[in-house]
Amino acid sequence: MCARCRTDLSLPLAAEAQAGAKLHQAVARLDEGDAAAARHALEESLRLKRTPLALLLRGFLACRGAGTDPFGQDDAL
Repeated sequence: MCARCRTDLSLPLAAEAQAGAKLHQAVARLDEGDAAAARHALEESLRLKRTPLALLLRGFLACRGAGTDPFGQDDAL
């Protein structure tokens, strides 16, 4: 509940928490080597909240899927 205007903030706060959980899940799936599951969890996170970290991870996965190194070291892949 907003102290100033008394608006119920439970739904937006729940969506923010769920977005964070999905982002954490995406990173865990990527760590396990499951890029497809990581992309799916990441897109679910982004549908709820577009954080800078989630957008960065999406760019990383897009470069990785295209066969390019997001860090400019293509031979390291």
